[in-house]
Amino acid sequence: MMHYMFGFLKSKSTSKHRLALGMLLFAVFCSQTQPVFAKLLYEDGWTPVSVYFLALLVVVVFLGIHEFLEFSETERWDMSKEDIFGTVLTTLLGGVISPILFYTGLLLISASDAVLISSSIPIFTVMFAVIFLGERFNTATVIGTVFLFSGLGMLLWSDIQQAQLSVGVPLILGAAVMSALTTIVHKKYIKNRHLDSVVFVRVTLSVLLVGAWMWFTEPESFELFLEPQKLQLVFGLPILGIIIPSFFFFGALRRLKAMEVGIVAGVGPIAGVLLAAAFLGEQIEQTQVASLLLIIFGILNINVPLTRWRIVPTRLMGIGPLRK
Repeated sequence: MMHYMFGFLKSKSTSKHRLALGMLLFAVFCSQTQPVFAKLLYEDGWTPVSVYFLALLVVVVFLGIHEFLEFSETERWDMSKEDIFGTVLTTLLGGVISPILFYTGLLLISASDAVLISSSIPIFTVMFAVIFLGERFNTATVIGTVFLFSGLGMLLWSDIQQAQLSVGVPLILGAAVMSALTTIVHKKYIKNRHLDSVVFVRVTLSVLLVGAWMWFTEPESFELFLEPQKLQLVFGLPILGIIIPSFFFFGALRRLKAMEVGIVAGVGPIAGVLLAAAFLGEQIEQTQVASLLLIIFGILNINVPLTRWRIVPTRLMGIGPLRK
């Protein structure tokens, strides 16, 4: 009897584990639709800042409904001074600067190149963890860093030789740096365990700041919100590209080890390049394939939890965690 019971529990556990892996893979795939949706919105006259503001508006409404349903849990809002400082700082870094740099850079280069360059985030995450959190490099992170830099070098070498490097490249790299720094700041300062509430505050502040940015730099962009739009694009970016991946990603984390998350997250660049080819008609070049292989190998080496703070360097392209 005990033998059958153990077999049933093991089978049930295995089934849930596979489901979690499937959820994670789906989340990674969906998160890579952001560049595709953004590029398609650009074709309809949207600007980088207005595209991001649009995504923020939809996400903040969704999060607001979620927080309203959970409002009775008053401890969710018990934020210390460190929590407040960390939330404000991550808002500026990861809620305003990083995404605006990314969407602006995406306007200037192909979506597939943007995906590959964004894959450098683990390099900067590890570096900042060493500098600010007292972590140490290990053999895996060194090997991963070498392969990631090699992949980026191969991708950009021809343009560097011909002195034709697009302005979009440093913008995307800057976005990666800010994204990595956001992860480290969050780990260092934010202790509130109700991460979805912290993210709601961060997104709300981001809406106000990005809205003010638009008001002073491109007020005409607000007219886009009054014109008829392709709803599949307008809601596709925030819902399919941000909200759904966040739910599936952090839901899957409850049943998966950090190493498994790192491995599955490593397929993100593959999904991004394939989606760009399928929906934007971008040609996959030989240098991109070679760069992609090097980047994936680098990610698989570097995407391990660091010793003290247990950071998975690769994160989904999104606003942040959405869970209790």
